[in-house]
Amino acid sequence: MTKTRHYEGNPQKNSSALGATLAYLGVNGLLALLHGSQGCSSFIRLQLSRHYKEPIPLNSTALLEDSVIFGGWEHLKKGIAVAADKYKPQIIGVMSTGLTETFGDDMVSALSSLRSERPDLNDLPVVLASTPDYIGSMQEGYQRTVEALITTLAGHPTKRFEQDYSEEVPSIALLPGCHLTPGDVDELKEIVMEFGFRPITIPDLSISLDGHAELEAAPVVQGGTLLEDFQRLAKSKACLSFGLSMKDAGEIVKQTYEIPHFNFPSLTGLEVTDTFVLTLAKISGKPIPAKLLRQRSRLLDTLADFHDQLGGLKIAIALEMDLMYSLASCLVEVGADLSVALAASQAGIHKLSLPIPIEVGDLETLEERAGQSTLIIANSNGRQAAGLLKIPHLRAGLPVFDRVGYPQKCWISYEGTQQFLFDTLNAVG
Repeated sequence: MTKTRHYEGNPQKNSSALGATLAYLGVNGLLALLHGSQGCSSFIRLQLSRHYKEPIPLNSTALLEDSVIFGGWEHLKKGIAVAADKYKPQIIGVMSTGLTETFGDDMVSALSSLRSERPDLNDLPVVLASTPDYIGSMQEGYQRTVEALITTLAGHPTKRFEQDYSEEVPSIALLPGCHLTPGDVDELKEIVMEFGFRPITIPDLSISLDGHAELEAAPVVQGGTLLEDFQRLAKSKACLSFGLSMKDAGEIVKQTYEIPHFNFPSLTGLEVTDTFVLTLAKISGKPIPAKLLRQRSRLLDTLADFHDQLGGLKIAIALEMDLMYSLASCLVEVGADLSVALAASQAGIHKLSLPIPIEVGDLETLEERAGQSTLIIANSNGRQAAGLLKIPHLRAGLPVFDRVGYPQKCWISYEGTQQFLFDTLNAVG
C-alpha cells in the first residue's frame, strides 16, 4: 500500500525565480534584479554558481522586515534607478518573489511612476517577470521570463540600434527551454547553421554560461542574446521552440510577426531528431547535410550494437518536466522500461504521455518507489536515494555539483542522443 504524504521531505524542484534568473543570464548587457530579500538572491546565486562554476550576476532590492509589512514598491523604484545609474546596463530584468507577490507589489505601476520621475530612463528597456515561488518550479519561472523578454524587447524603440537589418543570410528564431544545457544550445545553433540560417537564440546560454574565461566578474551579463536580435525577430523565416514549456513563447512570436512556429517537446531520440532535421530541410529547401547523415548512421549503429542491453534496463527518473519527458521518451524508444516518472511540477503533465503515469513528486517519493530499478536519473540531490537503495545514479538536470563538465554536455540531436545512451549503459556498469 502506497503511503500518502502531505509534505515534501526532499524537494527536487527549484524556485521559479531561479528559472527567471537563468533566462535573464542568456541576454547580453542585462542586469538581473530580484525584487525580494537578500537571502533569496544569495540562495539562487549559490545554486547556479555551484552548477555552472561561474560567478552569477544577480542583484536584489534587499527587502527587510519593514518592507515586508508596508510593501516594497519604493524599494523597487530605487533598485531600478540605482542599478541604471551605477552600472549603466543595456537592459534591466526584474523578477518578483513569493514575498512581494503575496503582499501585492505592483511592479508595472512602480516602473511607470519611476519613468514619470526620471524621464532620462524612458529609453532604458526594463523587463518585468512575475515569478512567485508558488506558481511551480524553475521551468515555469523561466517560461514566464522568456515570454516577458520577447513581448518587452522585440518592439522596444531604442535609438541605439536603429538600423536596417535586411541581411542576405536568412534567420531562424530559436527558443530553447531551461532543460537545455549551454552545450545543447550550441549544438542547436550549429545544426541550424548547417542549413544556411543565422540563428537568433532567446535566451542564449551557450555564449554566457558556457565556461568561457572572463577577465573579471561584472554586474551585468557578458554574452548572450543581443538587444538588436530581439528586433530582428520580425525578419525570421520561422520560429522553433524546444520543450513544451516554450510553446506559448513561440506562439507569441508567431502571432506578433506572422511567421511559422514549430514546437519540439523533445530533441533526445532518433525519431524526434529526424522530425527536427526534416523540418529544417523543408524550411530551407536544402538537402540534409552529409555531416548530419553521418551522425544519424552512428546513432543507428549504436542502437543495433546495444539494443539488447538497453532493452533490459528498468529506470526511475525524477526531473523538471521537459527534461524528464525528453530523456524518458528516448529510453522508451530504445526499449527500456520506466519504473518511476516524477516531474518537479504540474507543467504539461496532462499534455505529455509515457507508458507509465507521470506523477509530481519529490526525491523522497523517488526513494520510496525506485527500489526495483536498475538506474536512477536525477540531479545531484538524488544521490541520497541512490545511495540508500544502492542503485547507480546518472546525474542530469540542475543542480549537478558533484560531477564536472555538465554545462558543456550535449543531450540532444543524433550525437547527444548517442552520448546519453552511452552514459546510461556506463552508469549501470
